[in-house]
Amino acid sequence: MSEFNNSNWARPEYSREYRETADQIIPERQTLLRITASFYRNAIRDGRKKRILDLGCGDGILGQILSQQDGNAEIILADGSAEMLASARERLSGVPNAEFLQSAFADVISGVFRPAPFDFIASAFAIHHLELPDKARLFQAVNGLLKPGGYFLDIDAAESETFAEWYYLLWKEWILAHEELTRPPESAADVPARARAKPENHYDSLRSQMDALTGAGFMDVECHYKYGIFAVFGGRKAGGAQQS
Repeated sequence: MSEFNNSNWARPEYSREYRETADQIIPERQTLLRITASFYRNAIRDGRKKRILDLGCGDGILGQILSQQDGNAEIILADGSAEMLASARERLSGVPNAEFLQSAFADVISGVFRPAPFDFIASAFAIHHLELPDKARLFQAVNGLLKPGGYFLDIDAAESETFAEWYYLLWKEWILAHEELTRPPESAADVPARARAKPENHYDSLRSQMDALTGAGFMDVECHYKYGIFAVFGGRKAGGAQQS
């Protein structure tokens, strides 16, 4: 597994560009986030104080949305990028129960990351930077950070073993349709091809990632939504009281 400091995400200008264009280049990004918020309201929130981890939090948009679902929850936002964490701090400046940690996936996998346990762990558009064996190790570590019965949900790329070519075309078509409405100064139609070619992106199949979750000890592993290459999927740690 490559060190975070050697990746593009350690460069402030790289993370800044992503923040500025995310809604333009990620199909149905807001829908994916809303689904995760609904999952929290209906599968996690029960009136008792919860602890949430936004893992690889980026600019904190997922953490912000989750904090809006439950004002009593304690939320920790972790990311390896100081630039991203600064943006997350600004975004959640009015959230009293938010804590920010500069910590990369390698810290979680190695056991250095300690502020557990959590009722809910979520990650958005980040874990695809790991190769599949490291995804499996991260999933196992995440399972260890959860309380019995706690849930993990991932919003990320999940390629198809059969329909990969169409999924990249669908991604490009979505960008072009979105640009017809928003008229950005520059087109992002080449993003799917560039993203596919980047060595730092590992768009493993949904099936392989769900198998990795099962292998890491998760139960009730499900895909809750999928739009081409992007999906919301996850599972429950064994034990505890299962939510209905």
